[in-house]
Amino acid sequence: MKFSQKLQHLAQKYSLLQAHKFSRIFTSLLVTSTLFYTLPARSQTSYLGINNGTGYNTDPTFTDRSIQQTKDLGIQLVRMGMDGVYGNREGASFNWSARDIVVNKYIQAGLRIHSTISPRHHVDRDSNYEQWKANYRYFVRNVMERYKGKIFYYIINNEPELDFGKGTMTAQQCVDMTRIAYETAKSIDPNIKIESPPPTSPSSYILKEMIDLGIDKVTDFIGIHAYGGQIREGEFGNPWRLLAARNIRKPVVVSESGTISSWYQGSSTERENYRKRWFVIFGQQLKRYGYNHALFFDLDNHGEWAISPNFNPTATYYQIQDLRLNKKFSNPGFELANNADNEWVHFDNDDVRLGASPNVAFICGDPNGARGGNCYARLDSGRASRGKQIFIRRILGDVPKNRNIKIGAWVYVNGGATATLKALGYDYLDGDAEISKTASQKNVWQYLEITVPISRYWAVVELGTSGTGNSGDYVKWDDVSVVTP
Repeated sequence: MKFSQKLQHLAQKYSLLQAHKFSRIFTSLLVTSTLFYTLPARSQTSYLGINNGTGYNTDPTFTDRSIQQTKDLGIQLVRMGMDGVYGNREGASFNWSARDIVVNKYIQAGLRIHSTISPRHHVDRDSNYEQWKANYRYFVRNVMERYKGKIFYYIINNEPELDFGKGTMTAQQCVDMTRIAYETAKSIDPNIKIESPPPTSPSSYILKEMIDLGIDKVTDFIGIHAYGGQIREGEFGNPWRLLAARNIRKPVVVSESGTISSWYQGSSTERENYRKRWFVIFGQQLKRYGYNHALFFDLDNHGEWAISPNFNPTATYYQIQDLRLNKKFSNPGFELANNADNEWVHFDNDDVRLGASPNVAFICGDPNGARGGNCYARLDSGRASRGKQIFIRRILGDVPKNRNIKIGAWVYVNGGATATLKALGYDYLDGDAEISKTASQKNVWQYLEITVPISRYWAVVELGTSGTGNSGDYVKWDDVSVVTP
C-alpha cells in the first residue's frame, strides 16, 4: 500500500492496540546503531520474514539495502505490495518496468516474495460490484501470469475491517475477492499459494465472519496480524479455536507482527529492551501455537515500527537476528546455565512476561535436591495465588516430521502442588491441540512420558504447575528426555 495509507493504518492500529501494552520490566544491554556495511552471508530461514518499503519504493539502491539487511537477519520471506504497475481497470494497460527490477533482485538474492494484491488499493472500487470484481480479476490474472515461476505466494487485501481511505470491506466481499484470486492462481500454477485477507488481530470480528462464510475453501492459509499484547496466551490461539469449532483443519500464518517502544515506560534504553524482548516471546508463541510462518513489521521505513530505521540497526534488529526457533534440545538435566531467550522461557498464567518469573528458579549445587546431577528447575506453587498457572517452555527444534516422538521428564511434587507435562504446537493444522500427563504421586520422583505426533519439524514442551497460595508447596523438574525414532 502507499505510504500515506500506511500512516493512516498505523494511527488506527495504535488506537486499537493501546490497551495491549505490557507492564513487566526486563532490563538488558542496548545494542547501539551501526552504519550500513557489506555483511557476510547467513543461514536463511523460510519460517520468518519481514515487511519493507519496496512495495511503494522501487528505487534499486533502496531495494539492494533492504535485501542485504534481510539476509543479514537470517530470514528468507519478504512482503511486497504490487504497487505502481497500473492495470487498475479491466482492459487498462500495465507498466511493469520498476516492479520487474525489484522482483528479479529478490529472486536473485534467494528471497521468497509474499506479494499483497489488494482489491481496494490496486484496482478501482467501482460502484457496480460485478465491475469491481472484474477489475480485480483482470489485475490478478495479469500479475500472476507476469510473475509465474517467480512469485508463489499472494496475500489478498490487508486488514479489511479498517478504512484506509478506501472504505472497509465486508466478510462476504473478502470471500468473493479471495475466491477470484484462488481460482485464478490454481488455473495458472497450482503451486501458487493464497493467504486470506489478514485482519488486525487474532480476535477480530471479521475473521470469524470470513470463516463462517467458508473462506477456508478458497485459500491455502488463514492470515492474521498480531501486535503487542495480541500474542498473549489464549488470544493468540483464537484462530485455531474458530477453525476447530467448525471442524476445519487449515494452516494459519502471521503476515504482520510487532510492537513499538512508546507502548512501554522507562528510559529509551529500557523501552527498546522491552520491545526486543517481545520478539523473543513472539517466537516462542509462534511455535507454541503451530503457526506456519510469520512476517515482522517493519524493516526500515515506518517510524517507530522500523527495526532498522534508515538502515541503522536497533537492539531489536539484533534480537531478531539471534532468534533460534529451530534449536536442538540440549541441557536435559538443567546442569548448564539457562538462556531465557531461546531455551527454557518463563510464563505465568496468560501474561506474556517480559523477564524472569519470581515463581521459577533454576537451582544448582544441590545434589540432594536433584534427581541426578546437581541441578533442577523449581516452580514455587506456594508463592503464587491459587489457580495461577506457572510454567516454563522450550521449543524442540529439528525433530522428525510425520513421526511420533516421546517426551519424558521426572517430577517431584511437594505439599498441595500439582504438576503437568505438556506438548504443544506439534500439529500445524490444529495449533491449540495439546497432549499432557499429570503427576499422581507426592514427595517422590515420578517419571512422566507422552507420545507426540509431529506434523512439521518442532514441538514445544511445557513443565508446569498451578499456584496454591500455601507456603512451602513446590514442584521440581529434572532430567527431561526427547526420544526420536
